[in-house]
Amino acid sequence: MSLNIKNERTHALVRRLAHLTGQSQTAAVEDAVARRLAEVESLAPTGHVDTRWVDVQHLLVEYRADLTPQDRARIADADADLYDELGLPR
Repeated sequence: MSLNIKNERTHALVRRLAHLTGQSQTAAVEDAVARRLAEVESLAPTGHVDTRWVDVQHLLVEYRADLTPQDRARIADADADLYDELGLPR
C-alpha cells in the first residue's frame, strides 16, 4: 500500500503530531484518521452528513493547528476569567 502526500503543511502537521504523541508518523496518521472517522460517523448516524458542520470542524482544526502554546495559555486564562470550574459564567 502507498499513500503519497505532497502537501508540506500536512507533512508538518503529521511530524508535529508524531513528535507530541511519541508515535511514528504512520501511527499518528492512522490514529488521527480513525478518530476523525469516528467523529464524522457520530455526527451522521443516519448516513447523512451536514456539510456545513464538517466545514466548521475543518476550520477549527486549521485554527487550532496554528495556535502557539502562548496563544493556548491566553485562551485558557480568558476562559478561567469568564467561567467557573463548572463552566458556568462568573
